[in-house]
Amino acid sequence: MPNTDLGVPKPQGPRIPTPGNLMEGQQARTRAQNQAAMDEVERYNAQQAQRDQLLDEARQDIAQIERQRREQAEFNAQFEARNKPQYEAGYQVLAEMLAGKRPASLPLAVFVVENSYAAGELSYAAFKAELDELATVCRGLAGTDTSPTARFMALHRLMTDTVQVSYAGKVVSRHLPYRYDFEDFRGEQDYRKMFVTKLLRTNTGQCHSLPLLYKMLADRLGVKTYISMAPNHTFISVKDARGGLYRYETTNGHFTTDAFYMSSGYIKAGALKQRTYLDTLTLRENLACQLVDLASGYEHYYGYDEFVKKCADLALKYYPQGMQARILAHNVALARFVKPWKAAGQPSPAVARTLPQLQPYMAEVERWNRALAEVGFEEMPKEQYDRWLNALEQEKARLASQQAAARFAPTAAK
Repeated sequence: MPNTDLGVPKPQGPRIPTPGNLMEGQQARTRAQNQAAMDEVERYNAQQAQRDQLLDEARQDIAQIERQRREQAEFNAQFEARNKPQYEAGYQVLAEMLAGKRPASLPLAVFVVENSYAAGELSYAAFKAELDELATVCRGLAGTDTSPTARFMALHRLMTDTVQVSYAGKVVSRHLPYRYDFEDFRGEQDYRKMFVTKLLRTNTGQCHSLPLLYKMLADRLGVKTYISMAPNHTFISVKDARGGLYRYETTNGHFTTDAFYMSSGYIKAGALKQRTYLDTLTLRENLACQLVDLASGYEHYYGYDEFVKKCADLALKYYPQGMQARILAHNVALARFVKPWKAAGQPSPAVARTLPQLQPYMAEVERWNRALAEVGFEEMPKEQYDRWLNALEQEKARLASQQAAARFAPTAAK
């Protein structure tokens, strides 16, 4: 008989669960459910802890910001409490010099301006000592020749060349030439960029600080020099023994010509007629310019208020054709006009002239507009000034320098 069991699976009967199998399955499911619940609780607790940490960090940040705000407010109040009186004291010193009640001193005037901005933290004794030391170096460079020409050339070398100072045959110090600081040269971000004290500290300056330092050293050396103005620019004028006038650029240590300054296109006939540009400033006019510098530093802290107007008014009393003082006075008038103009809905100039509440403010702004036009004011864009300043390095200016220097040396020696 065939074996029917070969190659044929035997039928299996149904698996009948036992009580033990049922219990094990139920326990496994329960354990899985419990673990899932515990995992969910842990995730929730972790998320809650993270939220609590973020909230705590936010509270700490808010508390820190609030603390810093209070500290800054306290510092500002303390700074203003000592800084504004410093500015008033500086104004008084300059006013007394201009009125002849105190000996006129350009170094003291420059220091007063810079020390006011620094809230009285600078030392006049240290400032004077540094100027005296530089003048002594120049005398050493000139040697036994005490003529103005020799000292002029010594000062030129100090400003433009590396100078080694020796004592008993040994080099004891080295003075590096002064360089033009092209970064923020208008002092818009950091007004200290305009300062002679910054120039002395870093050996870098611009067309405001370099001519001031040059003038103060030249006065100590007995070299007759003058500060002169061009649009957004200051330079040195030198007279020879015959009265010939030469223009000296402290930005690069070269002589140049009036034609070069005129080439900017921003010197108008009115400015020349009024002696606003290319003229030689007297000591009193230089002091008036320091009043403008004092007000400009103050404005960086406090805006155009009555102190700025007071400085502009006094500067114009002693230097009425001064362009920068007129600009200050104009800006004060404009600042006074803005608030009522906004309150009136910002009307056009034509409408503003007809509104009683705006008429006096509008009239003052227009008065200073006319005063600026009278001296040929035209705003020189920063980009244009950059191009004009870079032109000082061109070969044409160098050639003019060499020609002027060749004429100056023999006539100055006579």
